[in-house]
Formats: sequence, C-alpha cells, structure tokens
Amino acid sequence: MATMVTATTLTSTVVTATRAARDLLGALTAEHGALSLHVSGRYGVSVICLERGELAIGPRDVLIGHLGDVPLYMMTSEIKYWEGSPLIVDVLRGIGHGFSLEGPRGVHFILTKRVAAERPVWDADAVLAAGPPPSMQSGSHTDD
Repeated sequence: MATMVTATTLTSTVVTATRAARDLLGALTAEHGALSLHVSGRYGVSVICLERGELAIGPRDVLIGHLGDVPLYMMTSEIKYWEGSPLIVDVLRGIGHGFSLEGPRGVHFILTKRVAAERPVWDADAVLAAGPPPSMQSGSHTDD
C-alpha cells in the first residue's frame, strides 16, 4: 500500500466531469472501493484511476479537486498550464495510458480544460454540448 502524503490544494480551479465519467467512476467505485485520480503526462491529458491506497501521493502532487468522493491530483509541474481553467474529466473509447482501472473496459479517462475561466463551470455535459467557441473573425489573427 502506498504512503499517503498530504498534498497542496489548488483552490482556483473548478473540476467537473461528464455524465459518462461520473457513471464510470460510480461503477469502478462499486467494484474496487474508494478511488483516486491522478493527471499523468506532459500537459496531462491522461488521467490514471487507481484504488485509493494504491496511488502514491508525493510532495510534488497537488489536490486540484474532487469528483464526488474521488480526489483528483496533479503534479506541480503541470499547474501553470491548467490553473484557473475549469477542468473537465471525460471518457473516451480505447485503451488508455498505463494501468488505470478502467482500461479493461475498453475506455480511458481524459482531462480537458475550458479556456473561459471567468465563468464557473458546473455541468460538463452542457459545456461539451455547447461545442467549440465561436471562430475568430476573418483577418483578426495571423499565422506568423
């Protein structure tokens, strides 16, 4: 069993999940018990899901929020990229990164962010259903 270290909490970030992610977390919790999530990789798109006692939390990990009773951690090296943006945990088809608990189901968790941080985001399904932001007006940017 991994040793639990108290992690710093990132308070300026809203963390939410799509219905698919919430449903999968519920099913995994029913099967495995208490869970923890950890954002993995450079500009961590991968989210590793492990039984709570199996996730080694170290001094470079930050608690960025909870999805229900499931804590979500991230390494401090990732904070500047994600900080201040509403974060959305979702599920995609296909085998994910590493040894995450959802892998045998043929799906994996991912993390995305919403750029407009001035508005809190509480319903990830509504955010994703809204689609991409309006495209830039013609001539308002260059490709230099």
